[in-house]
Amino acid sequence: MAMSSSKLADLRQLMKEQGVDAYVVPSEDAHASEYLAPCDARRAYITGFTGSAGCAVITHDKALCWTDGRYWLQAEKQLGEGWALMKSGLPEVPTWAQWLSTEVSPNSLIGIDPTVIPYSEALSLLSSLPSLSPAPSAASPSRLIATPNLIDSLWVPPSRPLRPSQPIFHLADRYTGEPVSSKLRRLRDKLIRIGSPGTVVASLDEIAWVFNLRGADIPYNPVFFAYTIITPDDCTLFVSPSSLTIEVRSYLHSNGIAVLDYSHVWTSLEAWKKRVKFDQENKSREQRDGVKRARLEEEAKKEEEGERLKKTDKILIGNKTSWAVAKAVGEDNVEVRRSLIEEMKAKKNATEIEGFRQCHIRDGAALVRYLAWLEEALENGESWTEYDAATKLEDFRKENKLFMGLSFETISSTGANAAVIHYSPPAEGSKVIEKKQMYLCDSGAQYLDGTTDVTRTLHFGTPNEDQKRAFTRVLQGHISLDTIVFPQGTTGYILDVLARRALWSEGLDYRHSTSHGIGSFLNVHEGPQGIGQRPAYNEVPLQEGMVISNEPGYYKDGEWGIRIEGVDVIERRETRENFGGKGWLGFERITMCPIQTKLVDSSLLTIEEKDWLNEYHAEVLAKLAPVLKEMGDERAGKWLERECQPL
Repeated sequence: MAMSSSKLADLRQLMKEQGVDAYVVPSEDAHASEYLAPCDARRAYITGFTGSAGCAVITHDKALCWTDGRYWLQAEKQLGEGWALMKSGLPEVPTWAQWLSTEVSPNSLIGIDPTVIPYSEALSLLSSLPSLSPAPSAASPSRLIATPNLIDSLWVPPSRPLRPSQPIFHLADRYTGEPVSSKLRRLRDKLIRIGSPGTVVASLDEIAWVFNLRGADIPYNPVFFAYTIITPDDCTLFVSPSSLTIEVRSYLHSNGIAVLDYSHVWTSLEAWKKRVKFDQENKSREQRDGVKRARLEEEAKKEEEGERLKKTDKILIGNKTSWAVAKAVGEDNVEVRRSLIEEMKAKKNATEIEGFRQCHIRDGAALVRYLAWLEEALENGESWTEYDAATKLEDFRKENKLFMGLSFETISSTGANAAVIHYSPPAEGSKVIEKKQMYLCDSGAQYLDGTTDVTRTLHFGTPNEDQKRAFTRVLQGHISLDTIVFPQGTTGYILDVLARRALWSEGLDYRHSTSHGIGSFLNVHEGPQGIGQRPAYNEVPLQEGMVISNEPGYYKDGEWGIRIEGVDVIERRETRENFGGKGWLGFERITMCPIQTKLVDSSLLTIEEKDWLNEYHAEVLAKLAPVLKEMGDERAGKWLERECQPL
């Protein structure tokens, strides 16, 4: 606590020196990453709170930290002395931007590092602050000013880790299903049809996807630090030279991709700004690209998607690209849009989908082996902590030859810890798993052919009626979402109520989204697709080929928690009619692991829900039993057969 107070005092001194009255410390790095390299955990450094989402605002007499309902319990425990928790999402709690606009003096200056705030958010903040022009001038000075990162001045080596630069490798086409040449051609075709001179890409998973490269610079995410500039004619990757092997350099060169040092992106953007200005003054859009555009527009008429692309002669940047990028290339030269690559990446091809199916079978076998082992260990009176048990689960996964690491830190939680939605067991001092308490395990892995994310909640003793009733309501929400058939054009915002309906009937709910997108051997959390109550989930419809989670839950603070999570592929569905000619979609479940029927109150289930559970368990048994038999794990095979018995 004293350390946190000292850090705040040092930061406030720097604020005085910079002439700022309030300073904003977001969670994200320069690439808007959710998961961070240790060197970029600035908000965690200054607040003591280690959750993945949140924002800190520091004034000369206040220090506030915003985070959502997943992390309230964790933040209450971790925030240091002098910090106030702001519970995002509660009706009476303003956003940090709203708080700045109402609680900070109109004459004060607000500082932020422009590399860690998306340009779209900076524009929104500029417009929300009173007496502020969205396009500041000498007559109307901006109260939001770009400053050096003040945390970087406080947090230095050796206490601060160095920026990683791990080796990058090429992910073979047999896993990606599409070569980089095809991806670049598709992207360039879109740019030409739009009329844009190019795009700056900062999101690390988008860069990894488009180049079919993977790295290890951020824990649990097979990405590497980079930027890229892609135009209709050229492509440049900005990356640490030390991370490139001879083979990867040759691969990039053979595909016409230039390579420059990661730090050179800023001078390249400045140079591009000058070229764009010159082009705008001397060439019309028709003169630049007339022939190529005519050809592509003719091809576009034949596209099945019927995709409509809004024209612009601006440089495109994604809605998560930083203010610093916009400033470097010229704010007048850019247009913020949802990234073209993000939407391409979200719709998986046939190879990626088959990879998801296969890795979930192997991953399911590892999870079944773990749960069978854990149950036997507890029956034998062995003592296992949450952390040590999670390590054992990782060991089972490591036996798979395509295993590349975990997709996030395993949430191995017993009793009251399971009510902490994103709990991570500490290596020292984690609780011992007890038979008499609920056990929630949310885990996943990275494989060369896909990414997994699965949650199972179990009771190794005798659950009480409240636990069974809540578990059954969560299960009903899971089934309701899994079985829905919906018209194309439907968003996840619309479907969210299906997962909550059974819980709502009991006056219960949960403080997290129902679903997130999942990358293919990429980030376990992927956009733009998802299902939840946030308005963002109403912006992009769910589409065929997208991969999402299905994870309703319920958490009784201080006692226990429940979550049932599986992964689904969105697929086309044939229906008796086709109202409006829209086409219809549904979900293919690909997670293979039993749902503990001991926790189910079957009297609450409809006949259709019982049939769903029995059919699911029959599928799990059919797909996993041969794998476990081949592995020679008789214990897991018997456990699987017992857990898959029909109701």
